[in-house]
Amino acid sequence: MRILHQLVLAAFISLVLSGCSNAAEKNKIKPTATPKGAQQGMKTYYMGRFAIDVPAEFKLAVQSQKFRYIEITEFDWPQNTPRETARKQIWGTKIEEISKLKSPRGINKVLIKSKDINNVGKWCKGVLYYGNNISNKKGQWDVLIDFGAVGLWLKLSGLVEYEQEMLTDILEMAASYDFLGSDNHKTLTTSKGFYSQKGVFTLPYLEQEKTYARFEGHPLGLKLEIQMSETHKVEEAGVMDRLAASMAANFAPGVDVDKIRTGKRTLTGLVGQEIVTRMSDKNSTELFFAWDYQGKENSGEHPEIKIGLECPDGNLEEKLKIWDKTLDSFRPAYK
Repeated sequence: MRILHQLVLAAFISLVLSGCSNAAEKNKIKPTATPKGAQQGMKTYYMGRFAIDVPAEFKLAVQSQKFRYIEITEFDWPQNTPRETARKQIWGTKIEEISKLKSPRGINKVLIKSKDINNVGKWCKGVLYYGNNISNKKGQWDVLIDFGAVGLWLKLSGLVEYEQEMLTDILEMAASYDFLGSDNHKTLTTSKGFYSQKGVFTLPYLEQEKTYARFEGHPLGLKLEIQMSETHKVEEAGVMDRLAASMAANFAPGVDVDKIRTGKRTLTGLVGQEIVTRMSDKNSTELFFAWDYQGKENSGEHPEIKIGLECPDGNLEEKLKIWDKTLDSFRPAYK
């Protein structure tokens, strides 16, 4: 049985991963070459502008990313189905889903237009529709692209009057896409790309970059979360200051929080704050590990970074070793 109800645990995680000391960040990031393979017993994952080695026992439960406001969804094509048939089925399902959406008041149908798009991937098609049923000014482009070994959905929301500018932004981004290979261990050649689960967009930072990944399935009951996002305002308060204030306010009655490890910790030149805690109530005990880097304003190489690991109590030394090995592997993905 979990120590805290879902909302209380979510509040604590949000608290622990909410900021670090502004005075701590003084060193400039020094990009290093990403190893061609992961450490023994580890698997390399690329996300955003970084890479990390995760124990092979983990399974990637979800990875989502947004680049220049565009949502990215990659997928493998169905096996034993001709590519042309698969594209037709996937596209038909999307159109059917859109047709069931509620259109804005005064609009007869939600779908505005669909079109074939040339010279992008092996095949490309886009659909524009009203993405908000309370506004007839807001639209959304969904673009499906066949890149051969992988399929890609790109989604961008905005004002319908700027539909062409929106589509231009999507296609510029699509043109920069490079598939990394099914094992995600292709030798990297780009200098400052934005990495998704299966590929890389070889474009520099412009605005809004967000990445989230969650790993589950470890036999010791570990759950690992990684979140990165550009920031427009660097937080002043440190993570330990926030924890102390919340404990003083008795944010979770009946829960004891024991700090095991706290302090500054530098990863690949990024000076952040680390905290390892044990949380106990009358029913059970859990461990929570967190590292937080507050980032720099409007930076792709210095986003706000939150890494957290939660698990049942027990085997503390073993779990600390897993945490340290994983955390120390975090690095820029580019050479």
